[in-house]
Amino acid sequence: MNFPGSGCLLQHKLGLADTPALDIRQQCTGFLYGLEVADAYIRSGLAEKILFVGGEVHSTGLDISTRGRDVAVIFGDGAAAACITGLETDSEVGVLAHQLHADGAFAESLMVEVPASRENPRITEEMFAAGRYYPTMDGKAIFKLAVRRLPEVTVKVLQKAGVALDEVTLFIPHQANLRINQFYAKTMELPQEKVFNNIQKYGNTTAATIPLALDEAIEAGLLGKSGDVALFLGLGAGLTWGASVYRFP
Repeated sequence: MNFPGSGCLLQHKLGLADTPALDIRQQCTGFLYGLEVADAYIRSGLAEKILFVGGEVHSTGLDISTRGRDVAVIFGDGAAAACITGLETDSEVGVLAHQLHADGAFAESLMVEVPASRENPRITEEMFAAGRYYPTMDGKAIFKLAVRRLPEVTVKVLQKAGVALDEVTLFIPHQANLRINQFYAKTMELPQEKVFNNIQKYGNTTAATIPLALDEAIEAGLLGKSGDVALFLGLGAGLTWGASVYRFP
């Protein structure tokens, strides 16, 4: 539902009485923005343990006609959760750095236009007939922005973390488009096996893609040993993009 946020619904289903709940409305970069928020809460002492969940249901909101096929074929349903806790240590482990950006000039490149408070009424029969309640995407514009912004933000976040490119054990990008991730690997001169992909299995599950990939990478033994470094990155609606660097304790 539009409101209240899903965080409150989940809190109730977990049987929690008054634990605060917060929603991050960042779609494809939800994990990146949420990880920084959780990290800030823990570092500031406002929280000790945070349950961070990325969950999306796209299948019931896609135009599966010919008109909407460019969007419908990309997206899937999924959810993943991470438990984030503080650790008292002098070692350089855990979250090392974040780098987040936004540019609202490209907001209409990827959006669900109605129902919307900027319209009165919020939806009409004409809007409904035109399919304006379905998500729309300027795929070419998003692709061009992604292949430029993702390498840029990678360089920035690694500099902030004090980590060299060849020190990264595995790169886990948002799963928007396999070609974007392949182009990213080529631009950064990375072997394809160092860039984890699972979009071919699930599609784009937006906020769930990075934690889903993280879980699969750990289960596959590609990541998770002490000292391993993961770099998470993505770009999506908003327009928003960013990256985070994490070293396993």
